[in-house]
Parts: sequence; C-alpha cells; structure tokens
Amino acid sequence: MLNLPVIMGMDLKPVSLDDIEIIYQYTSLYGEGCCQHSPVSMWSLYEKYGDSFCIQDGFLYVCREHLCDDGYRVYLAPFGAGDIAGAFENILSDAHSHGKKAKFITLTEKYVNILNGSFPDKFECINDRDLAEYIISTETMRDFPGKIHARRRTEIRSFWRDFGDRTEVSEMTAGDREEVLDYASEWVEKYSETHDEEALERELKCIQKQIWNYDKLGISGTVIRIDGNVKAFCYGVGLNDDYYDVLIEKGDREYPGIYRVLRQESTKLNVTGYKYVNFEEDVGVPGLRRLKESYGPEFLIGKYRVTEK
Repeated sequence: MLNLPVIMGMDLKPVSLDDIEIIYQYTSLYGEGCCQHSPVSMWSLYEKYGDSFCIQDGFLYVCREHLCDDGYRVYLAPFGAGDIAGAFENILSDAHSHGKKAKFITLTEKYVNILNGSFPDKFECINDRDLAEYIISTETMRDFPGKIHARRRTEIRSFWRDFGDRTEVSEMTAGDREEVLDYASEWVEKYSETHDEEALERELKCIQKQIWNYDKLGISGTVIRIDGNVKAFCYGVGLNDDYYDVLIEKGDREYPGIYRVLRQESTKLNVTGYKYVNFEEDVGVPGLRRLKESYGPEFLIGKYRVTEK
C-alpha cells in the first residue's frame, strides 16, 4: 500500500443538472472520449446508476451508488492530473470506510495499467468485450465512403428517390420538443412487442428527461419529418473537442433507409468539428455487434471490470 493520507469516506453528492458543467471540465480532459464518462449520462441515468460525485485535490471522483452491494462499492476512474495512483488510493479508502472493497466496471486500459503498476496483485481485471465502445470517424458517418458502405449509399439514394419530395430534415430546436416526445411515445408503443418493454419504458423516461432539458444539457439533434410528421430523430452531445456521443436514435422502419439517412444528416448538422462519433457499446447483442462492426470503426475503446481482491 502507498503511504498516503487516508480519507475516511468521501463527501459525495448526487449529480444534479447544475453540476454538469463542472464535471465536464474534468471528463472532457481525462475521460478518453468514453460515453460512460459523460456528465449528461451521469445525470440522465441517475435512477439506474445513482452517480454521486465529489471534487478533492484536483480530482473528480464518481461513485455509482445504485450498483453498490453488500461487498463492494462501485466507482468510475478518478479524473484529474497528477498523482493518479494516490487518487485510486483515496477510492480504496472510501470503500474501506464503508466496510467494503472497491469495484470498477468501466475502466479503460490506461487506468488498468496504472492500477496494476501501483497495486500489484491487488485487483482482478477482466476485459469485457460487451462493454467496448465503437469509435467511428466523422467522415465515415457523413459520407459512407468506399466499397464497405456501398449498400448504405444505395439505401440512402433509394430513400431520397422514394420519399425525398415528402421529407424535411432540420436541426432539432426547443420548438420541436412536443412533437419529438409524442413520436418517442408512439415509437415505444409500436415496437414494444418486439423489444424489452420495461427497457423501452426506462429509455422513454430518459428521453423525456433529456428533451425537457435540451438546452441546459448542451444537446444537439436532428429531426426528420415526412408529410409534415416526425418520423425519425436523434440527438447527442460532445464528450470533448474530438468525440461526439450519439445518445438516442429513433426512426420508423416503414420508410426503408431512414436510419441511414438520419445518421448521415445528423452528422452533417451536429457533428461538424468533431473527429469521431462514439457509437457506444453493443452490450453483447449479436445483431447490434454485427451492425456496429459493419461501420468499420477506427478503433474500440476497451473497458475492464476490475475488482479488488
């Protein structure tokens, strides 16, 4: 163990809407473009993860309170510059002050290496492929270049041929809230029989929470209307100067190619200036994995489940 001052429990508080800007100052610099490190997601998904935080000595600490159990307290990596090993020691002290061990479920390779170098044989580290995040170049999402994307370009041309004179694409604004939320509810009702209904309801609540706070969260989005009615929308948020996180995509599959068009048009409208689109995880779903791999990602952000022995 390192000979560092022991913090007998951190003064953590739930992530609130007013905290997002200060948290972003840390995650944008040290979050590696990882979607799990988005303050927007921390706030939006509080009911699921219970993210609580504090800032001490130049480091941001986040505990996922709702994932803690009788044996472990669950954390994100410490975000900051300087003595990262000491910051991990502070996390261990916090866990131990609660009579528990520390667990991390989304550590990147960088932080795993720091842990193993600073605390030999103290942690079990497992690379979880299901949690790897797909990083797609902005150019790929905008242009779908090359042979690998020929089918996508064909589907996009077909969409515009069949529906172009009936279609309007626009950047999402506060004035679109009601229509977008109505369509989100319709989408959930329409697809509830072929999806996990409980998961869809949770997602709908998250969409409602984000849309009603659209401006405060710094979200940008795209809406597609056909015959004047919303038939697709998506939105996301910058993770830092280089990475843009796609938070939500919804579209009516009765219009073939609409998701391809949505991704292309939203990249043109919302992702200008970013190098990469974070297409998030496939969570081990085979069909979703095949889809995301087919985009030819520039690389994956690998993530580890790390447990104190």
